[in-house]
Amino acid sequence: MIIGSGIIVGSGISITGIQTYELVTDNLFLHLDASDSASYSGSGSTWYDLTANNNDATIDGATYDSADGGLFDLDGSNDNISIPHVSSLSLSTTAQRTIQVWVKIDALPALNTQVPVFGKLSSSFGFDGYWGGLFSNGGAVRCVSNGTSVQRVSTSTSTISTDTWYLFTFISQITSTSNTTKVYINETEYITNAHGSDSYSESNPLYLGYIGSGVGSNYLNGKIGACYFYTKGLSASEVSENYNATKTRYGL
Repeated sequence: MIIGSGIIVGSGISITGIQTYELVTDNLFLHLDASDSASYSGSGSTWYDLTANNNDATIDGATYDSADGGLFDLDGSNDNISIPHVSSLSLSTTAQRTIQVWVKIDALPALNTQVPVFGKLSSSFGFDGYWGGLFSNGGAVRCVSNGTSVQRVSTSTSTISTDTWYLFTFISQITSTSNTTKVYINETEYITNAHGSDSYSESNPLYLGYIGSGVGSNYLNGKIGACYFYTKGLSASEVSENYNATKTRYGL
């Protein structure tokens, strides 16, 4: 819980004019937090889901560091963190999904190169799935949502920098409804789009710092502190609520 001055937003609670912030728990399906000893004790290859859904992650090569309360350092070569497939981690044609990742980029990708912060992408012909991260060496933000026949690639004009923590939020649904795909960086909307009507079928793991095998993915050179996944689309106020509830551990 974070306490500070300001106007009440989201699920914030006012105590004699003082603002408090708490992580949104409605439809929270996956919660990984390197700063919580119940999620990761500092050793071992399992990063435990703090919800009751048992979406425990496997750490492959990433190194734990106690800095900033706790984080995993990925070297950009072959490190990744994977969560086994369950249908609720996939995009849906009937409801939005939201993934949020606290990430610090150590090095930007080369020109015309895509580097994921997270990804859940099939290697089948349709490339069903999604990923979000960076494109090119200027720090542009990119998200991709794929169905069996439509690939929607969205790239921001705004950029992010190295050596700075960001809360990367991706919200999407396989539909033509306007603004059903969004990306927020911290509290600012960087991307808004619609995927387009489509069908959907994939069963790959959800990766942090990687897209998946068989897709020709690069790896993230950076740090990951936490991941939240919701089986709904977060509102702008809920995105802000989660940012303000967790930002101080990252020096913001």
